Amino acid sequence: MNLKDLETPTIAGLAPQIASRKLSPVELTRLFLARIEKLNPAINAYVTVTSQDALAQAKRAEEEIASGDHRGPLHGIPLSIKDNIATRGVRTTAGSKVLENWIPDYDATVVSRLKEAGAVILGKTNLHEWALGGTTINPFYGTTCNPWDLNRIAGGSSGGSGAAVAASLCLASIGTDSAQSVRNPASMCGIAGLKPTYGRISQHGSVPGTGAYSCNHVGILAKTVEDTAIVLAAVAGHDPQDPSSAREPIPKYSASLGKNVNGLKVGILRGYFEEVMTAEVREVFYQAIAVLKSLGMETEEVTTAHVDLIPAVKVCTSRVENSSAHDRNLRTRARDYSRQTLYAYLSALTVPASSYLMAQRVRRLICDEFHGLLQRVQLLALPTVGFTVPTIQECNDGWVNIDGKQIRRSDERGGADSLCAIPFNVTGLPSMSVCCGFSKLNTPIGMQIAAGPFQEELIFSVAHAYEQATEWHKRRPKIVAD
Repeated sequence: MNLKDLETPTIAGLAPQIASRKLSPVELTRLFLARIEKLNPAINAYVTVTSQDALAQAKRAEEEIASGDHRGPLHGIPLSIKDNIATRGVRTTAGSKVLENWIPDYDATVVSRLKEAGAVILGKTNLHEWALGGTTINPFYGTTCNPWDLNRIAGGSSGGSGAAVAASLCLASIGTDSAQSVRNPASMCGIAGLKPTYGRISQHGSVPGTGAYSCNHVGILAKTVEDTAIVLAAVAGHDPQDPSSAREPIPKYSASLGKNVNGLKVGILRGYFEEVMTAEVREVFYQAIAVLKSLGMETEEVTTAHVDLIPAVKVCTSRVENSSAHDRNLRTRARDYSRQTLYAYLSALTVPASSYLMAQRVRRLICDEFHGLLQRVQLLALPTVGFTVPTIQECNDGWVNIDGKQIRRSDERGGADSLCAIPFNVTGLPSMSVCCGFSKLNTPIGMQIAAGPFQEELIFSVAHAYEQATEWHKRRPKIVAD
């Protein structure tokens, strides 16, 4: 195996070779570290690379497997962690200047579970400052570039994780998602990204202030649906250290792959987000829906009575919850925030308690409406992002082109690139982005598939069936690095 060979393998493909000792975890880790050294300067996916720790973990995995102690499909597999998730002994910045030198003395639960599964941690990936945005244009740690086009963003806030997976700088990555932050970069980088049900993965160890308490989710980015299912099986489950952690049993997620999807009913969700949807994205999305129909699935256009209130509910809840974690730093270290982030938190502090409470009451109505909707259909589908991947310059200028019309990339509702994603943060429902095509400029476009609470298995079965019926997930970016 050489550096070029790393472009195509998946966890599902490499795990049996590691288990049978045909592939050395140490050799595999060295190859990934070499690829990171070669390509990361151009992409800026990693903030910190933990070479020595990774090689030590790989050596331990190799010795354990040789002695007959094989822990499962993640044993010896190189992964990465978003830099707002605590990792013992490794700098964890949250993409901020405030935490630039913070080294946690504990692991987040998701990290400890990956280590228990024998995974190899290659390093920490770049993100939007405090995870508050969808571009990963970070004023302190640099911009993460999209592997498909280095002049374009990788999405965010888990942009480093998305770019690392797409560029084969790791086999999967752990991110967080409070509004879009796993699914957005998955869509823009052409990979799979899962935001599971609220409470499915423990949030213990996620840096406070990088995700709203009632909207945030730890999620997974990987090359395929199957790889995502493998990682979820290792990290899901109740955690007594997280009060929001669910006690639902953990299914055998991989068993859902290959199931017959004939007869399932998919609701094509309609709503406010269509104003930021280009004709090109709409066309690619409906071509993907045609594939689902060819698999025997039924479709119906659906909406809910209060769908238009979702952006207001999201801002009035998540921004307020998020800013509460910054109270001390805003008073003592305001200059260590970028202007954009500082103003976002300060404006959130002006939201009165009555508005927050009203938003939560409306949120309950919205959740009930979605649960009612999912009695009529089993799944929901819509584009992950309404427009194609913008350039870094366009994001810096603050505008997005929607079929010739210039609109602000961000307004009082939040980022335009989050509008398709936030229904599933407000409701806490599981949602997954899979690549469903490419733009005329050869940038990826994602389709979002959602289902009822703790029905990740259902999402996996449909998303995997779609992947197997298409070739999009097999395409890899051709990275031209200096």
